[in-house]
Amino acid sequence: MTKKSIFRKNLGFFSKTIFIVNVFAILALLLSYSAAYINPKSFWPIAFFGLGYLPILLINVGFVIYWVLRKPKLALFSLIPILFGWNLMTKHINFNGSDSADSTADVRVMSFNVHLFKPAKHVEANVKSETIDLINEVNPDVICFQEFYSRIKGSKKFTDELLAKSELKHVYFAPAVENSHEGYGQAIFSKYPIINSGMIKKNEFGINRIIYADVLKDKDTIRVYNVHLRSFALQNEDKEFIQNPSNSTESDKKISTRLGLKIKEAFTLRSNQAESLREHIKETTHPSVVMGDFNDTPMSYSVNLIGKNMLNAFQEKGNGWGVTHYEMLPLFQIDYILCSPQFAVNDYHIVKKKLSDHYPIWADLSFKNQD
Repeated sequence: MTKKSIFRKNLGFFSKTIFIVNVFAILALLLSYSAAYINPKSFWPIAFFGLGYLPILLINVGFVIYWVLRKPKLALFSLIPILFGWNLMTKHINFNGSDSADSTADVRVMSFNVHLFKPAKHVEANVKSETIDLINEVNPDVICFQEFYSRIKGSKKFTDELLAKSELKHVYFAPAVENSHEGYGQAIFSKYPIINSGMIKKNEFGINRIIYADVLKDKDTIRVYNVHLRSFALQNEDKEFIQNPSNSTESDKKISTRLGLKIKEAFTLRSNQAESLREHIKETTHPSVVMGDFNDTPMSYSVNLIGKNMLNAFQEKGNGWGVTHYEMLPLFQIDYILCSPQFAVNDYHIVKKKLSDHYPIWADLSFKNQD
């Protein structure tokens, strides 16, 4: 009697080809995991695999489905590497949250890149007015704005308008660019007194920088970092190429090279900024909240370096697919709320309201009992 194979029949040519492609997909998935731990300054190409994590993951899920239908035991070949990266996957897709917006917390924090209050594409809105309405609806204790714009002199100062029309009473506005009448940059608003504030000057890059404020709530001082890491600095023609490469007037090779150089530079600069922030966090004795536009995905080295030994609010209490930037490709989570271990995360929400090219995010935090 012929000894039976562990499979019902041998793989045919097509399935063997699929298997070989599957091997490369698994290698790509493992390389995407390594992007979270390898500094792009040491080996920058690895960062591209981290950027492509989601499509690489979906391809491997497709292989799992294929083998379940064709050769179930071979499905483990892709399933095991997927499960191996479970902790990283839950930073992208999570189901720990609830539909309720009510929770008991010591402080509610919020972050929003308002894109200079310019309406999102194909959206007609009075962004400043609707932002105030949104803030009053969410009712945060502290909010960090990136790409915040306001008049500095005169009666049309948006900083004054926001303070007057909300429960927020204190502000630290740090323009990156300003003249005698107006400026834009980052701002931290708070219901509670801001007793200290400043900027991390090491590795700042124009509007892409990190500011901080110490907020006094009752007897507790909370260090709040407003983060806006280096962007890819994509121009309209770059975005058009990514979305519709066939519509480009330049050669694909030329544009791809330019994009690659921009992305490489941004990875390196964000790594430097992340290191500066980690150094600064180590120097404070206050419980810290780090939030803002990191301009990078959960699989990146910079996000994971900043988030080391901190709680990721989305991973703790997020629900669904954590997309926060939707304009170009609705795939990426690049806005985060992180907090030091002195806190517990009670709730987290992405507000799917298209005012900017980013969605606002907020989280409820509570102090852990200190024995």
